[in-house]
Amino acid sequence: MAEKGTGSSVMNLIWKVLVLAGVVGSATWLSIAASSKSPPSASATKSLTFKATPHQPLLTKDEPYHGVAWQIHRSEGCVEEARLILGQIADLGADAVLISNAGYQEHAGSESFKIDPKVTPSAEQWAEIFKIAHDNGLRVILMPIILLSHPRGNEWRGVINPPSWDDWMIQYREFLLHFARIAAANHVEVFMVGSELISAEKNVHVNKWHELIRDIRKVFPGKLSYSSNWDHYKVVEFWDELDLVSMTSYYKLSNESNPSLETLLEAWRPIRRGLLRWQAEIGKPILFTEVGWPSQEGASIEPWNYYKNPKPTAAGLEEQARCYRAFMETWKDDVAKGKDSPLGGVIWWEWSNIPGGSEDFGYIPKGKPAEATLREWFATIRQDRMKRSPKPMQVNQKADTQPEAAKPAQGS
Repeated sequence: MAEKGTGSSVMNLIWKVLVLAGVVGSATWLSIAASSKSPPSASATKSLTFKATPHQPLLTKDEPYHGVAWQIHRSEGCVEEARLILGQIADLGADAVLISNAGYQEHAGSESFKIDPKVTPSAEQWAEIFKIAHDNGLRVILMPIILLSHPRGNEWRGVINPPSWDDWMIQYREFLLHFARIAAANHVEVFMVGSELISAEKNVHVNKWHELIRDIRKVFPGKLSYSSNWDHYKVVEFWDELDLVSMTSYYKLSNESNPSLETLLEAWRPIRRGLLRWQAEIGKPILFTEVGWPSQEGASIEPWNYYKNPKPTAAGLEEQARCYRAFMETWKDDVAKGKDSPLGGVIWWEWSNIPGGSEDFGYIPKGKPAEATLREWFATIRQDRMKRSPKPMQVNQKADTQPEAAKPAQGS
């Protein structure tokens, strides 16, 4: 979600101390729970500290993906940043990371776009990043995206309208193949063939999409998906070619700032019912690729709009955490089913190397009440997995087979 935002608000909640034992080791943290009392103030969150969750073995690519997103914005220093960021994500208790990296075109009407070596890591850097992720017990979802370097007005990638869609798709194929070959050579588990390309979904014939996806399959042996907008997933006509149906989750959940937990849960009920009905028709698991809200008042109204109320407040921190809790309460029973779940996983948006905490009003939960909630979520998933299978299978990467064309590439 590199060009949009998210929102949330927290009702009256109480903090209680959770001491997680067993499979989650001795990780201790504060957790938000519904109550009539108020949560800590913004200043109190400055002292929030968390012990690292013991890292888990690398799971198979068929297990649902539960993790956090990380955007790589520049290639310089990206390996060093990966060591920090991916270690922190693993310490949360995640088992996956979605890594996003952008190619750029000037504006929505531009006829071409490019991979910028100042933004995109080299093949060698990618190899190190993927190894760091796997060594930390994190499976990788790689999501190359298109961004606009000089958008006109409110343009974003969802309204791209090049002079020739045929020419644009030829370039897009080469763009994706560049990433797919590197991903295949490094045992990446999931590859996204696009993200929120709303105008391309409508204007590019479905046969062109089918050809593109089949070309990617020739070089990439893992799972394939596409990240659709939360309000546009039914328009996509090429789900049949993919392994997972992926989407963002920036639904409007309230009409006012600081809604109660019950208000948020009530808003989620028809959304969940509709998604599960549709998923049953499609017959493929749903992967939420972007679940998140900025820690701003009113985030639950327009979760995608991180410019709506860009200032840090205690109420904003509470709203973010409450939105986290409402999503978790809504989907917890489905998540608990593991491989039998209609969900292929949940990726939270997002994590970065900024400090976070009470003075931050962006999406990252770091150092905020939402982080405690997220740690609890990952711990519960791990516990449920252990109940289903005390010894989860590990990936034997040496045994993975790759198409002959899946070899390291400097570019294509």
